[in-house]
Amino acid sequence: MAHSDDATKAWVSAIPKKNADGNVVEWRCKYRYTLNSFSHTFDKREKIETPSKAPNSYTQAELLTLMNKPHWDDMFTKKYEIHTTSIPVITTDNSFDVSSLNES
Repeated sequence: MAHSDDATKAWVSAIPKKNADGNVVEWRCKYRYTLNSFSHTFDKREKIETPSKAPNSYTQAELLTLMNKPHWDDMFTKKYEIHTTSIPVITTDNSFDVSSLNES
Protein backbone atom coordinates (compact mmCIF):
# COMPACT_ATOMS: atom_id res chain seq x y z
CA MET A 1 0.00 0.00 0.00
CA ALA A 2 1.32 3.43 -0.92
CA HIS A 3 1.79 6.10 1.72
CA SER A 4 -0.58 8.31 -0.25
CA ASP A 5 -3.35 5.81 0.56
CA ASP A 6 -2.82 6.45 4.28
CA ALA A 7 -2.53 10.22 3.98
CA THR A 8 -5.27 12.68 4.80
CA LYS A 9 -6.07 14.69 1.69
CA ALA A 10 -7.73 18.09 1.60
CA TRP A 11 -8.46 20.79 -0.92
CA VAL A 12 -6.59 24.01 -0.25
CA SER A 13 -8.07 25.88 -3.20
CA ALA A 14 -9.46 25.58 -6.71
CA ILE A 15 -9.37 28.86 -8.59
CA PRO A 16 -10.93 29.09 -12.07
CA LYS A 17 -10.08 31.59 -14.80
CA LYS A 18 -13.12 32.21 -16.98
CA ASN A 19 -13.72 33.55 -20.47
CA ALA A 20 -16.41 36.12 -21.40
CA ASP A 21 -18.99 33.30 -21.56
CA GLY A 22 -18.25 32.31 -17.97
CA ASN A 23 -16.62 29.03 -18.98
CA VAL A 24 -13.40 27.89 -17.34
CA VAL A 25 -10.28 28.37 -19.45
CA GLU A 26 -7.85 27.40 -16.67
CA TRP A 27 -7.86 25.91 -13.19
CA ARG A 28 -5.26 26.46 -10.51
CA CYS A 29 -5.65 23.83 -7.84
CA LYS A 30 -3.86 23.25 -4.54
CA TYR A 31 -4.31 19.93 -2.78
CA ARG A 32 -2.64 18.92 0.50
CA TYR A 33 -1.52 15.49 1.69
CA THR A 34 -0.70 14.92 5.36
CA LEU A 35 0.65 11.77 6.97
CA ASN A 36 1.95 11.80 10.54
CA SER A 37 4.02 14.98 10.87
CA PHE A 38 4.75 15.24 7.12
CA SER A 39 2.65 17.43 4.85
CA HIS A 40 3.00 18.46 1.22
CA THR A 41 0.78 20.70 -0.90
CA PHE A 42 0.66 20.21 -4.64
CA ASP A 43 -0.04 23.28 -6.77
CA LYS A 44 -0.91 22.91 -10.43
CA ARG A 45 -2.41 24.94 -13.25
CA GLU A 46 -4.27 23.23 -16.04
CA LYS A 47 -5.55 24.94 -19.17
CA ILE A 48 -8.89 23.82 -20.59
CA GLU A 49 -8.43 23.42 -24.34
CA THR A 50 -12.14 23.60 -25.16
CA PRO A 51 -13.85 25.76 -22.54
CA SER A 52 -17.44 24.58 -22.25
CA LYS A 53 -18.33 24.53 -18.55
CA ALA A 54 -18.87 27.04 -15.79
CA PRO A 55 -16.87 26.49 -12.58
CA ASN A 56 -19.86 25.11 -10.65
CA SER A 57 -20.46 22.50 -13.37
CA TYR A 58 -17.25 20.68 -12.42
CA THR A 59 -16.99 18.02 -9.73
CA GLN A 60 -14.09 17.56 -7.34
CA ALA A 61 -13.42 14.22 -9.03
CA GLU A 62 -13.14 15.95 -12.42
CA LEU A 63 -10.69 18.47 -11.02
CA LEU A 64 -8.56 15.70 -9.51
CA THR A 65 -8.54 13.95 -12.89
CA LEU A 66 -7.49 17.19 -14.63
CA MET A 67 -4.71 17.65 -12.07
CA ASN A 68 -3.46 14.06 -12.55
CA LYS A 69 -4.05 12.88 -8.98
CA PRO A 70 -2.33 9.50 -9.59
CA HIS A 71 0.88 11.44 -10.24
CA TRP A 72 0.37 13.43 -7.02
CA ASP A 73 -0.21 10.17 -5.13
CA ASP A 74 3.01 8.72 -6.51
CA MET A 75 5.01 11.88 -5.78
CA PHE A 76 3.67 12.13 -2.22
CA THR A 77 4.66 8.53 -1.55
CA LYS A 78 8.19 9.22 -2.83
CA LYS A 79 8.52 12.46 -0.86
CA TYR A 80 7.25 10.76 2.31
CA GLU A 81 9.72 7.89 1.92
CA ILE A 82 12.60 10.34 1.56
CA HIS A 83 11.36 12.29 4.58
CA THR A 84 11.11 9.19 6.78
CA THR A 85 14.18 7.26 5.64
CA SER A 86 17.09 7.36 8.04
CA ILE A 87 20.32 8.70 6.71
CA PRO A 88 22.86 5.88 6.58
CA VAL A 89 25.75 6.12 8.98
CA ILE A 90 29.08 6.17 7.16
CA THR A 91 32.28 5.66 9.10
CA THR A 92 35.93 5.75 8.20
CA ASP A 93 38.18 2.99 9.52
CA ASN A 94 41.56 4.68 9.83
CA SER A 95 43.01 1.63 11.54
CA PHE A 96 42.41 -0.74 8.60
CA ASP A 97 45.57 -2.68 7.74
CA VAL A 98 45.82 -3.17 4.00
CA SER A 99 48.59 -5.75 4.52
CA SER A 100 45.96 -8.09 5.98
CA LEU A 101 44.47 -8.56 2.49
CA ASN A 102 45.54 -11.35 0.15
CA GLU A 103 47.95 -10.17 -2.50
CA SER A 104 46.11 -11.80 -5.40
